[in-house]
Amino acid sequence: MIVEIKINTDKLNWRERLKVELTPYEYLQNIENMHFSVIGDNDRAYLENAGIYNHEAEDEMFALRLRFNAGRISPEQLLLLAKIVKRYDLDIILTARAQMQLHGLDSSTVLSAWKELNENGISTWQTLGDNVRNIVTDVYDGVGKYAEIEVYPYIQQMQEYILNKPRFIGLLPRRISVGISGNRANLNSFFANDLFFALAEKDEVKGFNVYLGGKNSELAQDANVFLNPTQIVEYFIAVIESFHLHGLRGTRSKTRLFHWIEKEGMEGVKKHIDKEHSLQYQTAGILLLQRYDKTTPTRLKDNSFVYVYYTDFARVSADTFIKLSKFASEHKAEVRLGIDQHIYILGLQNPVSPFENSHTTSTISACAGNEHCNFSFWHVKDDTRYLPLELIQKHKIILGFSGCIKGCGKHQHCDIGLIGMQTSSYGHPQEAARIYLGGEHTFGLSVARYLNILVPKDALHDFLKVIITEFEHSIYKDFEVFSKEVLNTYSADFLCLWFLAKLSTKTKIFLQKNEEVFEDVCSQGEREILCKYFNTLILDKNFKCSSEISRLSKGLWKEEPEV
Repeated sequence: MIVEIKINTDKLNWRERLKVELTPYEYLQNIENMHFSVIGDNDRAYLENAGIYNHEAEDEMFALRLRFNAGRISPEQLLLLAKIVKRYDLDIILTARAQMQLHGLDSSTVLSAWKELNENGISTWQTLGDNVRNIVTDVYDGVGKYAEIEVYPYIQQMQEYILNKPRFIGLLPRRISVGISGNRANLNSFFANDLFFALAEKDEVKGFNVYLGGKNSELAQDANVFLNPTQIVEYFIAVIESFHLHGLRGTRSKTRLFHWIEKEGMEGVKKHIDKEHSLQYQTAGILLLQRYDKTTPTRLKDNSFVYVYYTDFARVSADTFIKLSKFASEHKAEVRLGIDQHIYILGLQNPVSPFENSHTTSTISACAGNEHCNFSFWHVKDDTRYLPLELIQKHKIILGFSGCIKGCGKHQHCDIGLIGMQTSSYGHPQEAARIYLGGEHTFGLSVARYLNILVPKDALHDFLKVIITEFEHSIYKDFEVFSKEVLNTYSADFLCLWFLAKLSTKTKIFLQKNEEVFEDVCSQGEREILCKYFNTLILDKNFKCSSEISRLSKGLWKEEPEV
């Protein structure tokens, strides 16, 4: 592949030109002789393929990202990690791909920690950069009440094909995220993945429908392909090989699988994929997905119990690892990392807990934040205190919290999404959040919509409380269903104005389903609704939406200049 792309190096982005000169595999053969105190941008790009992260803004600080196949981790691995974390005084962060990040290493310690992990069976390879990232599934794969087909054996085969292979170390056009679930219902959605195999049925045979092209801001699209379980590994290989050979390598921001589909169309991309396999597959079957019932206690198919350790918004300590390892070993239980950033102990004979846990919020996915990521504007994990946490937990509302537009908190694949930003709109520069609302994520129907507003951090609690109170006064018990049946029948601008007006006037009036034909912009009927219920605040229905949103938000949050 490297030989093939040398002809057009002037059309390649800078990372691709780097790969032409020296492959990541070739570069990393010399890793043990590197001087980590003196590295540049090219070194950083190469080191990502070994799971080593460094940013020029803090060039003395390093982090490692660890992959755990399908989130499976042993009690012994927990103990090893605790030992390493204590020795180097590191911070542990769980990720939304059932991976782990160790922060706090420096140029004198990163290599020794990296070697110890990899030599003891904990891989850091291909967890960053242009690679197939950790392949994920539902945490209850094979054992949960919704489990139909256990997919872990297939994930092992997929990982075996790509992991530590010179041909694939950092040589894809861009990252590939893969999800697969053989469950009828999942704790979290997988439609943000580039490649998703979803449980389906065709001619009374259970297998998988294929979805392609998801990312943090887009849903994977139906490829109209149904596979028997024995076919999915070969199809996975075909997708990776075709993307490897034909994916886009120009402008870096336009090189995901999504962009390849955007350029050539789904059928065009499938033609490339079909050249890389010998399968005889059928068109898509019936999707077997259903919503996960969050209201009943979780017991496994064999009637054993589960203990869930809720992390501190993905943060966890070495001491906790030691306690969980001991608990799992004593009970001969299995440990798994969830893509919801929590830790699961499965197969308990009794509903016991290892210790009291003060962390109780289970449905918020939070990115690393500016404590550990230079792209983030907010200290996301600590800033969750500005949210109405009790209401979010009470109603099991899925909330994604990202610190920048990269979207590591998956803020558009949830019920309510936030991006921590900065603004001067209300006076002095301050932190404020974009609000996203109404994702229909279970079935991959729609991403959450941006409400065209920045809410100051101090005002987040009250603004989100107005939204959740609207849900509480509906007939629906699940926020996603409420979004589908009510919120998503209105335009985003209308919803923004509706919630701003309610917050301004304290009016207790609640939305019903909009029976009009849905429009992306605020319709005449929506304008009349606003003027009817908030006639002392919104006087003219011929307003410009952006101007009216600005007027109402500044009326709530604009700071008076100091005299």
